[in-house]
Amino acid sequence: MQNAVFYSLVAMCSLFAASTWCLARPHLLSSLAALVASVLWVLMNGPLEGRVLYSVTPNHGLTEADLLSGVGVCIAAWGFRTTRNRRRRRRPPRPSSPHGHPDSSRAMPAAIFPATGDAEAARGRRKAG
Repeated sequence: MQNAVFYSLVAMCSLFAASTWCLARPHLLSSLAALVASVLWVLMNGPLEGRVLYSVTPNHGLTEADLLSGVGVCIAAWGFRTTRNRRRRRRPPRPSSPHGHPDSSRAMPAAIFPATGDAEAARGRRKAG
């Protein structure tokens, strides 16, 4: 019996720590930790359950301790959503050109020093020939 209380306290402390970490620095790992800690809390909260708030059957129901798990799942969901939104903002926009080029004018090579007029082009041809 004493081991069960100890393990329940460890699960509760891990739920608090993982939820705090997820709220302070929301990223994939902290959100996953909060979700896992919430599931572990539901499985191990037996000795610390508290009063029954809603009875499903005579032996099972929703207790005060189960509400902590719901809050932990909500915090984890918020962390996953925040992480996904942050990753979307970091991605460069997709190219709009059908050839995969972001700027369709770059599909054809352009002269580095274009001729400024016909006179320069004619002079260039006379020297070469």
